[in-house]
Amino acid sequence: MNDVYNSYVIYKVIKYRGGLASEASAKARVGENVLVDLKAFQARDAVITNPSYEFACYPLQREGEIDANRWSNFYGFGLDREFIEVVHVYEEGDASGEAFLNLEVMNGELWEMHDGWIYMMKPLRKSN
Repeated sequence: MNDVYNSYVIYKVIKYRGGLASEASAKARVGENVLVDLKAFQARDAVITNPSYEFACYPLQREGEIDANRWSNFYGFGLDREFIEVVHVYEEGDASGEAFLNLEVMNGELWEMHDGWIYMMKPLRKSN
């Protein structure tokens, strides 16, 4: 996780399926900052103080398999991976067990799949 703690900027938005967000509203997020930190997580209009993070690796699906998780490779993105690395972000005290947000880790970037769009984020500074 130490390599993931950083400030990021959304630099690209790609439609991967239907959703309610318009192209204009999705692309308006380009240039927004995202913070992944021990004390706070900030993305979109949400700020989570004292977040919990879980780093997980998922195997690639084999042809013909159906998995409950549909990561970006299911839609034809990030196909050149051996496994899918994901950071699950949890709100403090949330007993539901559901992650507030899931971020795929792809070559030092973070990808968020939300409402039919993939938001691609690159670090604003090098990790230590």
